[in-house]
Amino acid sequence: MTRQATDAAARKRTERTLVFIVVFLGLLIVAGIVAVVLRIIYLSSQPAAQQAEVPAVAAGEAADAARLALPAGAVVKSVSLAGDRLAIHYEAAGGAGIAVVDVASGALVRQIDVVPAGSEP
Repeated sequence: MTRQATDAAARKRTERTLVFIVVFLGLLIVAGIVAVVLRIIYLSSQPAAQQAEVPAVAAGEAADAARLALPAGAVVKSVSLAGDRLAIHYEAAGGAGIAVVDVASGALVRQIDVVPAGSEP
């Protein structure tokens, strides 16, 4: 009879331990989800922090401007930014092309003419 009582007490202790572990892990999951939601709310309410890198331009003051000379009648089809390079795809009467510009300096890095495969010299 004492052996059964000892087994029952050990089983009860094991069950209490398992219930404690399950409840504790459940609370950790809930706390993690709450932390993620609060962080998302915090970051979405701070738009000025995301734009801290962009210098503000005062009223009436011109920002640094760069010009890109495209062929006469050229139409810009798309613009793509990768790192500090800006690629401008355009089409003109003489054919299509891509101009790669350094964003920091505004200098033309490379001019690429897009030609059909059979028309290369």
